[in-house]
Amino acid sequence: MTGSEENHPVAVGASFRPDPAFVDALRATASRLAGELDLPGPSLEGKLLRPTVARAAAPPRLHTDPAFLSGALAIQMVHEASILHDDILDDSPTRRNSPSAMARHGIARCLVEGDHLLTAAYRVAHVTGSLAFLGRFTRAVERTVAGERAQHGARGRVLSEAEYQEITSAKSGELFGCAVVLPRLLAAGGDDRGAGAVFDLGVRLGRFYQMVDDFLDLCPQARLGKTPLQDYRQGKWTWPLAEAGLDGFELDDTDLYVRLFSRIQGGETPMRSAFRRLELEGGRIGLAWGRAFRSDNVVPELIRGWIRAAESTLQVEESRTRSEGGGSQGGGGTPSLSPTVSSPLEGLSTPAAVEAVRSQAMDLGGAGDWIRYFSRHSRSFRFSARLFPPEEGRLVSGIYAFCRFTDDLVDGSPDLEPAELDARIDAWQELIREAYATGSTGISLLDEVMGETARRGVTSLYAEELVRGVAMDIRPQEYPDLESLRRYSYRVASVVGLWLTELFGRSDPWVLRRAEAMGQAMQMTNILRDVGEDLRRGRLYLPLDHLDRFGLTRTDLAGAAAGKRDVPAAYGELVETLMRRAEEDYAAAVAAIPALPPFFQRPVAVAGHVYRGIHQEIRANGYDNLRRRAYTSLYRKVVLGGQGLWGLRVARRSYAPDRSVGVLFRDPAVN
Repeated sequence: MTGSEENHPVAVGASFRPDPAFVDALRATASRLAGELDLPGPSLEGKLLRPTVARAAAPPRLHTDPAFLSGALAIQMVHEASILHDDILDDSPTRRNSPSAMARHGIARCLVEGDHLLTAAYRVAHVTGSLAFLGRFTRAVERTVAGERAQHGARGRVLSEAEYQEITSAKSGELFGCAVVLPRLLAAGGDDRGAGAVFDLGVRLGRFYQMVDDFLDLCPQARLGKTPLQDYRQGKWTWPLAEAGLDGFELDDTDLYVRLFSRIQGGETPMRSAFRRLELEGGRIGLAWGRAFRSDNVVPELIRGWIRAAESTLQVEESRTRSEGGGSQGGGGTPSLSPTVSSPLEGLSTPAAVEAVRSQAMDLGGAGDWIRYFSRHSRSFRFSARLFPPEEGRLVSGIYAFCRFTDDLVDGSPDLEPAELDARIDAWQELIREAYATGSTGISLLDEVMGETARRGVTSLYAEELVRGVAMDIRPQEYPDLESLRRYSYRVASVVGLWLTELFGRSDPWVLRRAEAMGQAMQMTNILRDVGEDLRRGRLYLPLDHLDRFGLTRTDLAGAAAGKRDVPAAYGELVETLMRRAEEDYAAAVAAIPALPPFFQRPVAVAGHVYRGIHQEIRANGYDNLRRRAYTSLYRKVVLGGQGLWGLRVARRSYAPDRSVGVLFRDPAVN
C-alpha cells in the first residue's frame, strides 16, 4: 500500500540505516514469537522506518523492552503485508529493482502470505499486554486498508486537496501514528488519555512520507525501483498534479513531463512550486517533532533526507528541460521534450494585461474598502462576518474581497473578448505567485492576503485553484454530470473554506473534507438560486444527466426563463433532488464546526444556515428559480442565524468526529 523502503524516497540520496542493535533485537523477537506462537516471520529488510520511528519516540529504557519490540514488530508485519497486497493491486512486476513476490510466486500465494502476515500481526500486538495499544493498532490497520480501498475506488478521478489528504492519512499515516504512540501507551500503563496529539503527529509524518513518494513518482530520474509515472498511468491522483493545474489523466508521458517541468509564468516550474510546499511542510513537522521529542534527532534527519532527495531529483529533471532538445537520459523512459511548451492558461498574460489588472486591483484600496466592496456583493456573508473578532474579520474580508475581485475579472468585463480575459486571468495568477513569494506587489489586498497565507504556512494552491475555477467561466461550458459540476464548485467555492480553515490553524483532513462539503453545499445553493439569471447570460450549471433523468432540455429551461413557456412540471423534482444533495453536504459540514477555532465556529454556523435557508425560499416560490430569484430578508436572516447558533450548540454537545475514510465519497455513477 505504501511501498517498501528500498522502493521509497528514503533510498534516494539518503544515508539512513536502522540501528543494527535494534534490528537484531527485532529479529530475535520475531524468531522467539514464531517459535512460541507458530507465526510467520516478517523479512525485516530495508529501512524499517515504522519501527525506527517508534524507537525514536521511545525513552531508552524501552528500546529492549519485549512489549515495545512486539508492538514495533506488529506494525512492521502489517506494513510488509501491505507490500504484498500492493503488488497485486498495482499489478507490479518489480520491487526493489527485482521481480516482485507476485511476479515470482503468482497472485494466489502472494495474497495468502500477505493475509497470513496481517492476521498474525494482531496476535503479536496482543503480546504487548496493552489493550490501549491493541485498540489503536486495530483501528490503524483497518484505516490503512480503508485508505487503500478509497484510493482504488477513486482511480481515474481528480481528487480535491482534502480528499487526497484524507486518503493518504489513512493508507500511509495511520501506521506511523501507531508507531509514534506505542511508547506513550506502554509507558503510561495503557492510559490512552492525552495520546491523541502524539498519534496525530505520527499520522502527519506518514502523510508527508507519502507526499514525497508521490512527488518522486513523477520524476523519472528518481530511481524508485518501479516504472516512472506509474501512479499517473494507473489513474491515481496525487497532489503535484493539482499544483500543475491538471484536470485529468489524458496526457501522454511527454506532455505530462513538459507540463510538470516547464517554467510557468513567474519563472518556476509546477514541480518547483510543489517542492517549496514539500519543504515547508517538512520543516513544520520537524519543528513539531522537536517540541514533542526534544532528545531525538533521528526523525528530523529523516525528514531532511527526504527533502534533500526530492530537491536533488528535481534539479536533475529541471536541468533536462533546460538542455537543448531535452531527451531521455539514463533509461528514465521519458521521450524527448520541448522546454517551451506551456499549460493552457500559462504564458498568456501580456504587459498590458498585467498593468490593467494591477491598476484595477489597486483601486480596491485598504482593508476598510475591501469590507465595503464584498459587502455590496454578498450580504449573507457580510451578515455572518460581523461575528468575527476584528483581526480575524479583517483577514476574512480580505479573502472574500480577493474572491470577489477574481470573479469580477471575468463577470465584470462582459464586453472583453475571451483571449483578453485569458490574458487578465493569467496576469492575476502571476501577481498572486509574486505576492505569495515576496509580499511586495504594491497591491494592498494581494500583498496582505497572500503574504499572510505564506506567513501562516498555508499553500497558495487554494488561491490558484480559485483562479482556475473562475477561468472556466470565460467560455461557458456545460457539465455532463454531478461529478464534473462538483469539480467546478470545488474550485470556485470549496477552496475558500479550505483556505480559511487552514489559515485559522486547522489542517486535520477530517475537518478539511467537511469544510470542502460546506463549499459544495453553498455553491449548489447559489446555482439553484440563479438558474434563470445564468440562463439569460448563456450559462447552465445544472448537470445534464439530471436534466435527462427528468426528461428536460436546456431549451425547455431557457424558454421558461425568457417567459416564453411555462416551467416544466418535472422541474421541481430536479431542483428538489439537487437541494437534497446540498443538504447532505450541509449536514456533513455542520458535524465538524465544533472542531474549528471557537471564534470561527459561530460565523460558519450562521453563514451555512442562512444560505441553507434559501432552499425554503425556492420551495416557497414553487421551485420557480427560472423567473424569480429567491432571497432571504433581513428578518429571515436573523431568524436563520439564531437557528444556526442553536444548531451549533447541539453539534457541540454531540461532537464525535467520525474518521472513517470515504464517509463523503460517493460512486460517481450514483448522483
